[in-house]
Amino acid sequence: MKQQLLKKFFFVGIMLLLVLPALQREFNIFDEHPLTGAFIKQKPPAFSELNLAGWLDGSFQDNFTTSLEPHIGFHNTLTRLFNQLEYSLFRQAHAEGVIVGRNGELFEEDYIRAYMGEFYVGEAVWIDKAKKLKAVHDTLRKLGKSFFVIFEPGKASTYPERFPAKYAAEDAGVSNYKVFSNQLKYNEVDYLDLSVVFQSWQHSKPYRLFPRAGTHWSYYGAALAADTMLQYLNQLHGGGIPQLEIIKLDETRVIRHPDDDMWLAMNVLAPAPAENLAYPEIQFVSASTDKPKALFVGDSFYFNWQSDLVMFNAFSDVEFWYYNKTVWNRQGVEAGNVDDKDFIAAIDRADVIAIMITERFHHNFAWNFDEQLYDYFFSEEEDPIQYFANQVRINNLHFMRMVDDAQANKMELPERIRKEAEFLLYEDYQLHPEKYKPHREAMITILMMSIRQTPEWLENIKLKAEDQQIPLEEMIRRDAVWIYENQIAGTD
Repeated sequence: MKQQLLKKFFFVGIMLLLVLPALQREFNIFDEHPLTGAFIKQKPPAFSELNLAGWLDGSFQDNFTTSLEPHIGFHNTLTRLFNQLEYSLFRQAHAEGVIVGRNGELFEEDYIRAYMGEFYVGEAVWIDKAKKLKAVHDTLRKLGKSFFVIFEPGKASTYPERFPAKYAAEDAGVSNYKVFSNQLKYNEVDYLDLSVVFQSWQHSKPYRLFPRAGTHWSYYGAALAADTMLQYLNQLHGGGIPQLEIIKLDETRVIRHPDDDMWLAMNVLAPAPAENLAYPEIQFVSASTDKPKALFVGDSFYFNWQSDLVMFNAFSDVEFWYYNKTVWNRQGVEAGNVDDKDFIAAIDRADVIAIMITERFHHNFAWNFDEQLYDYFFSEEEDPIQYFANQVRINNLHFMRMVDDAQANKMELPERIRKEAEFLLYEDYQLHPEKYKPHREAMITILMMSIRQTPEWLENIKLKAEDQQIPLEEMIRRDAVWIYENQIAGTD
């Protein structure tokens, strides 16, 4: 009798497990929290899309399965359960770009890749940018404005000893940060290196500078960084910058966003770890009633300063150009697009101009803002290859494709970017030849590319170079110059 009851019990239990998801899907019996992150919303599966061709080639079955999965009852809970098991048992993080380091430390892998030198774009880029920034820096100083670069810290450079095993055994190579910061120092461009500061603090400060579950600096780390920045700016600007004081630290175990941003993206069941975090209460000591106006161009690290009212209290007015795309005002409200701004007016009204960037995005520096500044003060014909190479670097998706392609083809990244820039230039020339004809250097560059890509032409140039005993590249340029001056310049 007991065996019969037990069999019935298991049968009913199994049937409930099979039926409950369908009931949940139809009647939403239990409330489920939505998954966090960005997802492509799938429409519910529909048999109305069934046709013979789709059935025979299998596309209907594939599409139906893809559409069905996110609409299964308890989908969100089951996803969180699976992700939790993967993290707890195998230290696997199911979130885009997130990996697990030692002691469960979460990292965005791109920060580690940048730190290790995987995104290095070559010394020539940083020599050129530093020289241009020097010219801009000195010009703005003559106009009574303060201009500086802020190297924000990254979790990778702050906690390299917590890297996962696959990176811990490797030595860091030459990075964009190392070369660029040295070039700024050599050219005497003002910059604040918070990466170095955070590395010196990581073992001496009582609370975490980066949360275990987050990718940005902690509220505590952000407050220390803001204090350091305002002190530095006060010296740079000659006073008048309000200074902050941390008057209280809340050691609550309740984690605040974005200290849990990577954890939320993982969609697990357990709450985010909040160990050794502190949340500061800040007050400001105003050194002057005539506070300066500021313009900051940077990434999402800025928003910690915004939410703590640092920027609101430090400046009489401040705009933040997020990735040099969207405008955020002093109140922390998105106020439009940068492309719609009067660039000259924005530069003229600012007393302080700063570019802030974290290590993951050094190759993107400064989302073309630096080039816009230079063009505003020093209008000159730009090398078209360098222009398109910069466009590749500042577009992160395009840049990452170049990184992957360079690795797949065992090619140096600067070489791959240059080839992409040449392709983009030639493609643009085919579409708009009229805009290149008046520009001597641009046309010579295009002609040199044409020579290299035409085997018979290139072979003739090689023979001429050997005959005249000069380097091949010099001979290619000579022929390109001759063609431009004799067949293109001055013609209709």
